[in-house]
Amino acid sequence: MLIKRDFQKSAYLFVSLVLVGSSTSVILTVSVNAIPYSNIIQHQGNKTYGAIASIQNNDEGKPSWILSGRWITNIINLTKDSFNHTHPAIFASSVDMVLLNGSASHKHEISNFSISDISKQDKTITINGTVTVTMKEGPVKDVPIVIKVMDNHAIAISLEASKTNNHFGDTPIYGIISPRADISSLITQEGNTTMMGPTPEKSNVSVIPSSS
Repeated sequence: MLIKRDFQKSAYLFVSLVLVGSSTSVILTVSVNAIPYSNIIQHQGNKTYGAIASIQNNDEGKPSWILSGRWITNIINLTKDSFNHTHPAIFASSVDMVLLNGSASHKHEISNFSISDISKQDKTITINGTVTVTMKEGPVKDVPIVIKVMDNHAIAISLEASKTNNHFGDTPIYGIISPRADISSLITQEGNTTMMGPTPEKSNVSVIPSSS
């Protein structure tokens, strides 16, 4: 029992550290709605960004995977009627996975979001739809997804387990919504850096890469 409590404390500490570190380093441009990810969505005022920071179970229900990454969307605090073919709903994410022992590192991309419903109860927004998820065997299309936004601060992403071979375990993928002030500050810092000298070879502002 003591070992279980110690693991939970370690897990919570890890997630807290990732959340703090990731909230100020969210990738500001992300490719969405295409395979291979050729459509680039630039940072605009109507989009929301955030970090992935989650621990997922294995097929035995035991915590085994560390997840980090980033996501972008334009669907928070809107209704389904807000979107059409000229103004599509957007949700995309890049997720890095690694076992707790540091092995088996790999990446997944979530794209091609198609919205089916949005509902709200108290402070929780629930968005339903389908996405394409890159897996080891190749992209899996039309994967049902449920995105829950809690109090405009936390996000939970649930992918249909039967379509992804239960790869993400039996709990949602959790993340946070980055404060808009942090994003604006990062953009300003990046602009000042560019004006002051040559652009670094590896900038903090980049495109979410495709799955390797």
